[in-house]
Amino acid sequence: MSEPETPLQTPSKRATFRMDQRVQFRIQLCFVSVLAILLLLGGYRTYLSFKAQRDITIGRTNMLNLYKALANYVQDWDRLPPANAWTDLVRGYLTAPPNTPGGAESYLHGPADTGMVGYIYNDLAAGYNLEPTNINDRQKTLEPGNLVLLIEKVDVEPNASIHIPTLREPEGEKVLQDNLSFPHLADDKERAASLVLLANGRIILRTRRDFR
Repeated sequence: MSEPETPLQTPSKRATFRMDQRVQFRIQLCFVSVLAILLLLGGYRTYLSFKAQRDITIGRTNMLNLYKALANYVQDWDRLPPANAWTDLVRGYLTAPPNTPGGAESYLHGPADTGMVGYIYNDLAAGYNLEPTNINDRQKTLEPGNLVLLIEKVDVEPNASIHIPTLREPEGEKVLQDNLSFPHLADDKERAASLVLLANGRIILRTRRDFR
């Protein structure tokens, strides 16, 4: 008597999802592209930050040399120069090492995120004596630590000047804010910065956040 035949067992079919290789490639390509863009954006922001810091360093150097030139002018004339010719008069007191690109003239302008910055003179400082010699000197009423000498401004003409009250006065801060162009880190509204030179030789960095 023959044994009954047992049916062959067929493998169970499980639902499987196999992604087409072309689809896989496209997804991987999109992922790599997004990652590359993010890395490029991060690198670009780092570059902008580095460039801004470099520009600020150059601006500080320029202002330091301009202050030295103005101080030397005061030694000869007992007063800071008039506002309408301050650039012309200070040129003769600027000196630079032989290997300085652009020579001493380069101290009258500097780099910014866009364009070039020049310097605007505070006409309130005209006739001011950095070292008072008599009771009538304006130093008695104008504190050098609150008297603005120069500010940065994009694309300014030589001998440019404005009137900025002392920083002790409320309107002084308001006028300063209205006239700063914040040429460094300009892509970041809060960190956008500008340099200010005071009559005591101090160089301060002001940002938009300072005026909130």
